[in-house]
Amino acid sequence: LKIKIFLWQMSQDAVLTRQVMRRKKWPGNPSCSFCKDVESSQHLFFTCPVAKCVWRSIGVSLGTDKCPNNYWQLFAWCYTFCPGGEKFYTVGLAAACWAIWLARNRATFEKKLIKTPFEIVFSMCSFLLYWTWLQEEEGAKELRSGAEMIRSSTMRMMEMCNAARVAIGGD
Repeated sequence: LKIKIFLWQMSQDAVLTRQVMRRKKWPGNPSCSFCKDVESSQHLFFTCPVAKCVWRSIGVSLGTDKCPNNYWQLFAWCYTFCPGGEKFYTVGLAAACWAIWLARNRATFEKKLIKTPFEIVFSMCSFLLYWTWLQEEEGAKELRSGAEMIRSSTMRMMEMCNAARVAIGGD
């Protein structure tokens, strides 16, 4: 239920991001915990470099380098790059955005910064795998397969990033 409410809040631009809090006269810092731009819903979930990395990781597993830039564009993106998977679009949106939100909250309130955006993708995959029990048997198999596809694709991307970092002397 809390994730359904969260998705509804996202669609209404009512998630308590720093920009929303500022509209309510909150005097705090409006900067994103990940990149220091102003934290709006669109920024946090779609245009922040961390969010773009999350969507890019998902996109690579779907065979595209394009990323959605907002809530509604996500559904067009899914329709284009994941045809026939309509029953999973909202589940995927929920898993990705909930994982971003939880990472943001850990960074904001617990000062636990992520080491890499791939952590968020792996968290998203864990949500997808956990939520398979909400699906009928065939849907559960498809969702599990999709989560594993994203996880393995992200593992390969992470390995390539680590190899490049070592090659240029970063480690």
